[in-house]
This record gives sequence, structure tokens and C-alpha cells, in this order.
Amino acid sequence: MMAAMSAHDPVFDTSFHIRLLHPRCWGSWLILGLLSLLAFIPVALRDRLANWLAPLLLKVSKKQAYIAQTNLKICFPQLDEAGRQALLLKSIRVGLKTFMGFGELTWRSNSYLDQRIKVSGWQHIAAGQAAGQAMIMVVPHTWAVDTIGRFLTNKGLAMCTMMKSPKDPLFDWYINRERAKGGKIYERSVGIKPAIKALRRGDSFFYLPDQDHGREASVFVPFFAHPKATLPALPKLVKLTGAKAIPILASYDEEQGCYLLEIEPPFAPYPTDELMTDVRTMNLMVEQQIARHPEQYMWFLKIFETGEHQVGPDGFYEAGIQRIRQGLPPEP
Repeated sequence: MMAAMSAHDPVFDTSFHIRLLHPRCWGSWLILGLLSLLAFIPVALRDRLANWLAPLLLKVSKKQAYIAQTNLKICFPQLDEAGRQALLLKSIRVGLKTFMGFGELTWRSNSYLDQRIKVSGWQHIAAGQAAGQAMIMVVPHTWAVDTIGRFLTNKGLAMCTMMKSPKDPLFDWYINRERAKGGKIYERSVGIKPAIKALRRGDSFFYLPDQDHGREASVFVPFFAHPKATLPALPKLVKLTGAKAIPILASYDEEQGCYLLEIEPPFAPYPTDELMTDVRTMNLMVEQQIARHPEQYMWFLKIFETGEHQVGPDGFYEAGIQRIRQGLPPEP
């Protein structure tokens, strides 16, 4: 769904194309229609529906549940199986509540969206704005990232970010169209150069540090005491552009039915002369944020896909996934 990219500005193509009306997209159109209706349903009713649907989704999403359970075993070894299952169910519930609210980004006003978000630590961003300084928002993959990203652009921040295209062409168009309101979205495969250019001209970068990008571009740094393939991009970006790296956490408060934006002080001093120390500082901050609100995290991501000593093409999760596809338990 991308336009032909130019070296000048390789952004996602968010224009509408007639191929999005193909019958294979009709199911996705139905889901988008439901999201549009849900945008106008009272939040409390929508959240009750998510509470009811979450256990059903956990039962049918066996592959995703296995990936999440594997991640939770690594990150929270102190939890028994019942504890992991309870945490996973809560995470699915939070994910559904944020997904069912996605239509608000399309149909509700900026003032409505702003009053749905409670903010702490805004002074750290305000200081960067006052100084005219580019900022790198270091944002773990929590369910509420899209809503928080829109909030930042609503507050006058010129933003850019990098995303991997969803497999569904209609959702690719729709999600990135919403993300591009107030900012620029670059396909992850084009590399980091567009973000460097944006930071140098004063834009801020919405940086998601915790996905596995493979062995070639990564270093192995502890994450919840387990070696994780981690991009060493953040300290390099700060050094190249002079931007401030500011950790933020986006979450959904189930009790209050609203979003929370927690902004931490910028990393300082950063970068240092030790690249591995700088990358570990980033991972440690993400750990601390997730440990405060573990139910907010997208545990279905293959965050440990590339093993430190792994040889061959099979990923860390693949054996269990293959057994699930064969109708077998994920672990023999």
C-alpha cells in the first residue's frame, strides 16, 4: 500500500485506491464499519463488551496465546501458569478496549480525544518545545500507542515514526492514514535515514525500541535478564542529531476508562562512550515501564525471536507454533 518511494520523502501512501473495494477486503470493511459505530458508544458499555469478548478471544487465538505465554515465562518467571494466564487475559482485555476505541481517532474531535487522556510529566516535553529541540519519544509497544501518538501531534509536535505494514491491505491503508494525521509514517524497510533527516530539521521521532529486527542489525542486551536482539539505533540517533531521548509510556486505565500518558525525564547523560551501556539503559527503562503495567504490553510480539546463539532459519517460537497448527499442544 505504499506509493513508489522517492529518496526525498519515502512516506506511506495514504490515498484511497479502487482496489480497496475488492471483495477480499469486504470483511475488513465490515470491521471498520463496526469500529466507526463503536466510536459513538459510551466508553463504559464498550469496555463491558471487551470484558465479555476477552476470554473467547483467548480460547481461539492459540498461536498468539502461545507466543504471549512464552514471553511471560521469560519475563516473569516468578508467576505460575495461573498467574500468567490471568495476566494474559487482562492484557487481551486492555487490547480489545483500545482496539474498539480506534474509531475515535477517525470520527471524534481533537478536543474529545484530548479529554480522554491524563498526562503526567508533560514538563519534559514542554522544555524541549521551548528550546526548539527535536525529541525522540522512546515508546514500548503497548496497546495505547496510537492514541498517545495522536495526542502528541494534537499538541503541536511535528512527529514522524516508522512502522511495518500490516498484511491486510485495507487496514494498512486505514491505520497508516490515521497515524499520518499530524505526522509522517515511514515504512521500516526504508531504514533510518528519513528519521535522521526529520530530526535534523526539528521534527520529533516516535521510536518503538523493543521489537526483534534480526541478528544482522542488532546487539544482544539483557531484557528481563534474557539476551534480546536489540537495535543500537537510539544512542546513534541522539549523537547524530542532538535530539533528547524521552521515555514515555502509553496505557489504558480500565477503572477510569481513559488513557494515561506517563513521560519520564530524558536520558542523561546520553549517549555515553559505551554503546552497550547506552542500549542497556534503554532496555532497562522499558523493563521498568512494563513491570509497572505488564497488562498494557503487546505480549503476542515475537520479542525474543532471534536467539543469541541460534543457528538456522527456525525462530524461537516456531516449533510450538507448528505443533499448534497440527492440533497438538505447543510443548511436547
